[in-house]
Amino acid sequence: YPATTLGFDTAHGVALGSAVDAIRQAAKDIALPPSVSLTFLGAAGAYEKSLSNQLWLILAAVVCVYIVLGVLYESYIHPLTILSTLPSAGVG
Repeated sequence: YPATTLGFDTAHGVALGSAVDAIRQAAKDIALPPSVSLTFLGAAGAYEKSLSNQLWLILAAVVCVYIVLGVLYESYIHPLTILSTLPSAGVG
């Protein structure tokens, strides 16, 4: 199968996430055929992999906090009341 590698650098002050989004949008704009796959390597690839695991990492952190609070307060309910404040704290 033919393959090619394209490299890019971000301009000073441009976030990597913005550059990845711009490249994906450019690929949509030129209407690449479905047989062409777009894969990021290096820092951009690591960025995309970290985003795919982010939800699981947050869930694991909340479970760990629940366990620690459960041991601390020796209760199943008190950690839930404390963790219920997380959404409002995240918005604030």
